[in-house]
Amino acid sequence: MDYNSSRNTLIFKEYGRNIQKLVDFAVEIKSDEKRLDVANYIIGLMGQMNPHLKNVEQFRHKLWEHLFKISKYKLEVPSPYPLSENEELIPVPPKRLEYPQGKVKFRHYGRNVELLVNRCVEMADEPEKQLEFARVIGNYMKMVYRNWNHESVDDDIIIRDLKFLSDGKLVLTEEANLDRLSRSNKNKSKPNSSSGGSRTKSYSNNRNNNRNKNNRQQNNRYNKKRR
Repeated sequence: MDYNSSRNTLIFKEYGRNIQKLVDFAVEIKSDEKRLDVANYIIGLMGQMNPHLKNVEQFRHKLWEHLFKISKYKLEVPSPYPLSENEELIPVPPKRLEYPQGKVKFRHYGRNVELLVNRCVEMADEPEKQLEFARVIGNYMKMVYRNWNHESVDDDIIIRDLKFLSDGKLVLTEEANLDRLSRSNKNKSKPNSSSGGSRTKSYSNNRNNNRNKNNRQQNNRYNKKRR
């Protein structure tokens, strides 16, 4: 079976292998006139991929450039446009991605927490901001710890881990209250039960009053008819 891995490398994948085969066929044609006809036919096929641009001069110029590159500059036909010089057609392999080196001290905190701790340590000339920043980091560490272990954690453990990550430069006291941010968020999201309950109760009373009023009016009409 014929696999792509055993075939020649496509120079322009967007045109497909059939275009490349046609170009290879045109290179082998002996007649100059027939070779030019086939080249124009191939240009027409290549232009069908963007039919709205087929009459744009710059686009047709690019097609002729690609045609000669596909033929590895072996196609001997006159071009209606000035062509660039013979370019190197060997594909350049992509650069290898550089991954961060070094182990993470605590996997459940991750590398970003270590970067935040290092940034906080650099704020030694601003002790108040550094302390507040350290509290925010501690609060985030506590949230991450809970999500990772699915259990509660004491502030003492977070304070100890923060001290370890900062090499003893960031020390929080027990009064740091690492739940402060999460508690404030809970209070914001919690609905006001007193106001909501009073509105619901008032609405229910109004409905009952209207229903009783309608019942009294119907009874009065019924009694008048009987008289």
